[in-house]
Amino acid sequence: MRAPLLDDIDRRIIAALQQNGRRPYTSIAKDVGLSEAGVRQRVARLLHNKVIQIVAASSPLELGLMQAEVGLTVRGDRVMPVAEQLAALAEVDFVAVCAGSFDVIVGLVCRNQAELLDLVTERIRTIDGVEHAEVFVYLKMLKDSYQWSPIAVPGPLDQR
Repeated sequence: MRAPLLDDIDRRIIAALQQNGRRPYTSIAKDVGLSEAGVRQRVARLLHNKVIQIVAASSPLELGLMQAEVGLTVRGDRVMPVAEQLAALAEVDFVAVCAGSFDVIVGLVCRNQAELLDLVTERIRTIDGVEHAEVFVYLKMLKDSYQWSPIAVPGPLDQR
């Protein structure tokens, strides 16, 4: 999969939306030197190419919910099928296929300990191919930032 090409204006639009996802395109247009229609077209392209998504992010812990991650070791021929099954679970908010100690890492949000226990023991560990699951329960979130910016990251995102 080839990385999408971004130019400096795309990066500045992304940075503006990360500061305020509801910021008017007219305001962004003034800052980046484009028309409102130009900003709208670029945002539409970034959304379509899944470079960005504009959402309201909630804090499960602040809402009284449980948040956890599970690192899974999976039999080699089952990594993608396991990841796809996990992604279909309502309580799962994040799935990544990895290199390292775990083959798949999964983010979970549950109402309580009983729901977490059931999810891990009855619905995740029983998926065909899962060999080991290590659970990390979040006790306090110190940083959960969506402020990463492609402005500071040179490389394959550069327009060539």
